[in-house]
Amino acid sequence: MGEMTNRIALVSGASSGIGLATAATLAREGADVAVLARPQDDLSEAVRLVEEHGRRALPVSVDVRDSAAVRAAFDRVEAELGPIDAVLNNAGISRVAPLVETTDEILDELMSINVAGSFYVLREAARVMQPRGAGAIVNTGSELALMGQPGFVAYTATKGAIVSMTRSAAAELVSWGIRVNSVCPGTTRTPLLMVEFEDSADPEAEIAEIASSVAAGRFGEPQEIAEAVVFLLSDRASYAVGTHLVVDGGRSSCIPAGNIGVSHQ
Repeated sequence: MGEMTNRIALVSGASSGIGLATAATLAREGADVAVLARPQDDLSEAVRLVEEHGRRALPVSVDVRDSAAVRAAFDRVEAELGPIDAVLNNAGISRVAPLVETTDEILDELMSINVAGSFYVLREAARVMQPRGAGAIVNTGSELALMGQPGFVAYTATKGAIVSMTRSAAAELVSWGIRVNSVCPGTTRTPLLMVEFEDSADPEAEIAEIASSVAAGRFGEPQEIAEAVVFLLSDRASYAVGTHLVVDGGRSSCIPAGNIGVSHQ
């Protein structure tokens, strides 16, 4: 029996990367999974991976910036799959620009998707879970909610907001039997991240340089983040409330050994 057997899970941003890996992992652990993504995104791979594990999959196209559409999506999932037990609030985007070149349009897009969109999903999850007095929610933050990096001032503002939102929601909802936590991934090999290297003169050199800043010496894989998410959504994390599980290969907490002259003997 899997850790999520016979539960109903919802994953936003499920068409690729961490969301896709989490949808498949939830199904592996026994959950039926509603997979949400923007109308222009293809959810066929998410559906295939969930059904490959013998579980029901429900694809739902929704723009998380539309609060009414988010509410309708939750109502549809509950009507077609059943009461939602677990939510990965994962839809988001990244934009890289120096502070003085960050336009109002870039800032508005980041805020509307990463902050407002995450808030709408969180609010609807609370709405459907409160009457039943149970549930688990994981919001996707970032290591950059906890550390600074040039070119990401606007992005880090949105992820810092998600970390703060998680704390307050956890404090409010725990008395309803609902646990709220966040996962803060580090540099993870997702399509969202890899597209940021496309305009580089030497993408492989830039990737190698960033990997060298990680104590583990490499990028993370979506599956490694998915395993952490499913842990937080499962009963094994029953005493985890308002926490931020950082999964970043040590980048935000450790100095890479090669940078201080330490070698293995």
